[in-house]
Amino acid sequence: MTERADVVIVGARCAGTAMAAPLARAGRKVIVLDKAAFPADTMSTHVFFPMGVNELAQMGALDRILALNPSRMTHLRLDLFGISRTERFKQVGDIDYGISVPRIDQDMQLVATAREAGADVREQCTVQDILIEDGRAVGVTYFDSNGDVHEVRAQLVVGADGRHSTVAHQVGEWEPYRRSRNGRGMVFRYMDDPAADTELASILWEGRTADTIAFAFPCTPKGRLLVLFMGPRAEVAEARADAEGYWARKVSEFPILADRLVGATNQSTIRSTSQTHAYFRRSSGPGWALIGDAGHFKDPVLGQGMRDAMWMGRTLADHVATTLDHPKKLDSATRKWERARDIEVLPTYHYGNLETRIPAPPPELLASVVRNSAGTELSDIHQRLTKPHGVFTVRRILKGGATALTSRRPTVGGVAGLAELLGVEAAVRVELRAARVYRGRMPFLGPVVGEHRDNAPWSRPPRRATPHRTSLATSPAIVAESRTLSGDTKLLELRRTDDQPWPQWSPGSHIDLHLPSGKVRQYSLCSGDSDVLRVAVLREPEGRGGSVEVHDLRVGASVTVSGPRNNFELHDETEYLFIAGGIGITPMLSMIDAVEAAGKPWRLLYLARTQNRMAFGTELVAKYGDRVTLHSDDTDPAPNLDAWLDQLGVGAGVYCCGPAGLMDAVVCLAAQREELTAHIERFVPLEHNAGQNTQFAVELAQSNTTIEVQAETSMLDALRTVVPDFPASCENGLCGSCELAVVSGRPDHRDDILGPGERDRTDIMYPCVSRARDTKLVVDI
Repeated sequence: MTERADVVIVGARCAGTAMAAPLARAGRKVIVLDKAAFPADTMSTHVFFPMGVNELAQMGALDRILALNPSRMTHLRLDLFGISRTERFKQVGDIDYGISVPRIDQDMQLVATAREAGADVREQCTVQDILIEDGRAVGVTYFDSNGDVHEVRAQLVVGADGRHSTVAHQVGEWEPYRRSRNGRGMVFRYMDDPAADTELASILWEGRTADTIAFAFPCTPKGRLLVLFMGPRAEVAEARADAEGYWARKVSEFPILADRLVGATNQSTIRSTSQTHAYFRRSSGPGWALIGDAGHFKDPVLGQGMRDAMWMGRTLADHVATTLDHPKKLDSATRKWERARDIEVLPTYHYGNLETRIPAPPPELLASVVRNSAGTELSDIHQRLTKPHGVFTVRRILKGGATALTSRRPTVGGVAGLAELLGVEAAVRVELRAARVYRGRMPFLGPVVGEHRDNAPWSRPPRRATPHRTSLATSPAIVAESRTLSGDTKLLELRRTDDQPWPQWSPGSHIDLHLPSGKVRQYSLCSGDSDVLRVAVLREPEGRGGSVEVHDLRVGASVTVSGPRNNFELHDETEYLFIAGGIGITPMLSMIDAVEAAGKPWRLLYLARTQNRMAFGTELVAKYGDRVTLHSDDTDPAPNLDAWLDQLGVGAGVYCCGPAGLMDAVVCLAAQREELTAHIERFVPLEHNAGQNTQFAVELAQSNTTIEVQAETSMLDALRTVVPDFPASCENGLCGSCELAVVSGRPDHRDDILGPGERDRTDIMYPCVSRARDTKLVVDI
């Protein structure tokens, strides 16, 4: 059944709710779809200066936010290169303070405000397609937490779904028309503030060294502190390799901060990201618009992202409120809004490019600008009460540059750097003036205006979402054939005994094999059809006994098979690199067959300890020639995985299965290349640094039963006290057989099935290893 609305907004965070609330109050039917179940976290350092707090007030959300008891930051203090300056924030509207509220709490209050205004906010709803008719967006299809697909038709489709916007991709605007790869990364954590009872609790602190900017934000609730380091982007890898060591080093570089943090307790885990490209996407078209990060993003060093997102949502609502029933007027209004947005954000876009330059401008230059600033100029930049180029004037840059050159021995490089900076600032000023007259979009202008060159391909777009359903079908079967391959590997053919065909399955699938002893083991499918399924099993005498029992099975032995199911799906890529370690080749055999049939380019790197451990090596080389590279540890030098990945182009996929060390190395290398996606399947669970287990409650929605999960008990064991036959095979978070739909609450994902980008999912969980982040979960059983 098709549903109709005036506006459908994809994304229910800052931008989406800020647009939904005023339109709903004006009597418009607004449907907001978000794949998350709130409360839900997102990567953000979440600071609002007074102008941003004023946006919360205009939306009607401020009272809810203040009920969270945030610290109120009334002053900005800047310490750099021996200079200290403190400014009180100017009042904007009735607001003279800034706040910092974690997104998990803040966004929930924004959603509640939008609902109170009359917007229909639907959680755990994932958009599949933007409906396009005669070149115009006319609605969306989405599926809910049950996997049921729905259609909504609307006069305007708005993408407020972030940098990885499905809406942007499906309306053909995934690739930005201008962008700049910023030079800084972001590493931060929370803690209890040792200075919570002092005047420092009302000060937003910023410190600088030659290459790093540090911040301390009094946070929420009062007494919490957010500390953030923005050093060179390359340091993010160091922070991930040795988080506490990196943190200690950075704190020591800022003596003022180090003194403040003495005695800090209750410190959170360290979070980081190096994905902070600044960009502009075309953000309006026939029947659609992009707001928030979906259309424009700049480096978080400026603390402008949330304010700008809410401003975009509010002002777009103002532009379209009276034109929604007139398509031509509506399209004109969204285009006018986009132009107004560009004029609003362009100065800070350029300022962000200056602030994220690595190497940074000379410290003496910045110190001179700070020393010669007046009144509240520096805090006014953050407030958007003055333009950055009104503070970083050419005169001040010249004066600061002269100071920098005379304080150290002048060099040709120093003089050239100053000249380049002056040229950039002059070009920026020309562009800002031109933008007020020129009605078109400004394309990538490059280093002439300080944009950092980025020759790497833009990141791959999101794939079309599909409902995630788990098959738990169990079938009786016999071993129809058993033969030994090379080394200690045996191939089994399994045939059903109930005269039914095997279910259809896709490359990468595995089955649960129930052995006569009662053991259950997971094995990837090598090949098969409706009559037989084939699995290859490596005999591991030092294992848990499953592989030995499989090798001892005779032809005609009875077994039971669950599945197939797929946690290692083959996606549509421009090209493929398969990396297999030992028996990890098994899921890739069917993948290679599928890719070959599709005519896609591919290569295989097949590694093993010895030649006789490559069960399918000879067969693959004979069939595919030089597209297959065999590597034996006992005869060949270590492969250069970096070089293998360097050969791949934009949109390529890397598929890896094998020993944990091999998969970890591939994931780490692929993470450094935004144009690549790595897919892995593990045999052995990782050790997750999940923290201390706590007690929580689980409500079973279908039976209205609530159980308590004690700290020392797994959620699976607790469920089985009331659902004795609840299915689970590996019980290690690897196979997916215990997948459970979540109705509400936030799971603490500790499995090895969900990828890094899925760890905030609130629609499913694997209770064999996962727990709850909240005191209660509601699940669909």
